[in-house]
Amino acid sequence: MPARIRRFVAPVVVALVLGAAAWAYAARPGQSAPVPDRPKESAARLALRPPINGLFYRWTEPQRRVALAKQRLIVGCMAKLGFRYAPAPVAEVTDGTAERPSPFGLEPLPGPAAEPSGTLPPERPRSEAFTRALYGDPDDKISAKGAYLQVSRPAGGCQAEAEQRLLGGREGRLRYLRLRLRLHDGQNESLQRLDRDAEFRAVNASWRQCVRRAGVETTDPVTLAKSLPADTDVREHPAALADLKCKSETDYLAISYTRLAAVQSKWLTENPDVLPGWKSLQLRQSTVAGEVLG
Repeated sequence: MPARIRRFVAPVVVALVLGAAAWAYAARPGQSAPVPDRPKESAARLALRPPINGLFYRWTEPQRRVALAKQRLIVGCMAKLGFRYAPAPVAEVTDGTAERPSPFGLEPLPGPAAEPSGTLPPERPRSEAFTRALYGDPDDKISAKGAYLQVSRPAGGCQAEAEQRLLGGREGRLRYLRLRLRLHDGQNESLQRLDRDAEFRAVNASWRQCVRRAGVETTDPVTLAKSLPADTDVREHPAALADLKCKSETDYLAISYTRLAAVQSKWLTENPDVLPGWKSLQLRQSTVAGEVLG
């Protein structure tokens, strides 16, 4: 546990114990003791409530092992072709979340702004032969198209071979891309449907009235966020501070992510083949990763 968090644990535990004792003492026969307020969930945890979000942004140990197995397969493949491939370290599983978008504009920052750690070293130039070994013929690709995006991936090379081993050949890779795009479609369609959700519209109205009292005229948090310059320090900008304060007062993020979860769940029900297909591919990758890593 990081030091800056650890120092708050003991006082919180003491407060909970003393509070529980006080409630027990204050309760009278026939009366129920007061129920303590539960601490609000972080935005990162709320963002995993919607089921499609959870599939994309929850970073788990099985996923980490799949990433490690893929790297090992690529390293071995490149070595056979006479190249040394040194992949970037795979992220550890910490809070269980990966980087994600924020569909409701600004979200509370977890702590003080991190100081820059220095400029990353420039990427080492790779030879054409190295690149071709890793990614294959640049004219040979597999493609998949969704309602909003079309993606292409190299059909050959060591990276493709590793993915094919994990996913079950070329067809497995194509199925993975198609399912990922369908889930992406589900995210977009759910956000569009959310705009017609009564509870979501109500919390938007409450938030809008709140920021208006702070002198900010806007329609919704996304519009406000887009209006801020790219270099805005959200810890100091008045509109950003009003936005976050009003989100806290109206419980905006909890309500919005909860309603998005309901809409995404309905989309998955309407598309019953997507989730089982995705889980099947994840299970296959985990199984093969276990074989590769030993």
